[in-house]
Amino acid sequence: MTHTEHSDAQTTKLRTFVPELKQIRDKQRRKMYEGRIGAIGASPQSRYRLVGIAACVTLLAVVVASIIHPYVSAAVCLGVVALVAGGWPAATGVAELRGTHRIYQHSTIILLSGVVSVVLALTTPSADRLAMLPLVAAVGIVCSFLVELVRGEGSKGRLESTISCVTGVLASVSAAGWVGISRIYDTPGGALPILLTGVIFALLVGLIGLRIISAGPKEGPRRGALTLGVTPVAFIGVVGYTSATFLTYVLG
Repeated sequence: MTHTEHSDAQTTKLRTFVPELKQIRDKQRRKMYEGRIGAIGASPQSRYRLVGIAACVTLLAVVVASIIHPYVSAAVCLGVVALVAGGWPAATGVAELRGTHRIYQHSTIILLSGVVSVVLALTTPSADRLAMLPLVAAVGIVCSFLVELVRGEGSKGRLESTISCVTGVLASVSAAGWVGISRIYDTPGGALPILLTGVIFALLVGLIGLRIISAGPKEGPRRGALTLGVTPVAFIGVVGYTSATFLTYVLG
């Protein structure tokens, strides 16, 4: 083989390899993260740790905020809602399925549903603290279906997108339950129920978190891993409120 033929062969191999190299680098870029917290979330083990840390920190934050004051609880819950809205499409893998980094329509629906729910939980009279949440959830779910209908028949991942958006709406709406718990704590005799609720649901978050971690994508943006940790805490807000209400009557 002459030098020219050898060079042509090397060039052909390089041209064939370049697209593969680009795919490998793109995949690594999705997995590896730079910044102050380094490569946390790059490997499955560190990703699981990130989910666990996010769940523990979120649970601690919402419980402490609920003890301090309903307004503080509302502020923390708004932060939880923002995290769910921003990361849920990535957490479920729907964004990657549709070939995009973010799904702004879903995030907007989830965010608005959560914000309205938190405001209603904070301002509604005590007897009906969470009475309007089913209505908010229903509107959010309808909007989820409408967004996918507008995309048109045959669009990629319509079913998965609908399911993802609906569950995100339910999670963000449920976060308002922590505000209701805070309002229970703010009433006379409400301290013990909320503390018991916090302990019970710390265990529940661990069980739910394990299931969500095992079902979640093994790769993807770090915000998806954070959302996988935050979402169980948001989901149990309404259940926690119901439990705290029950304990208040039983122990009160």
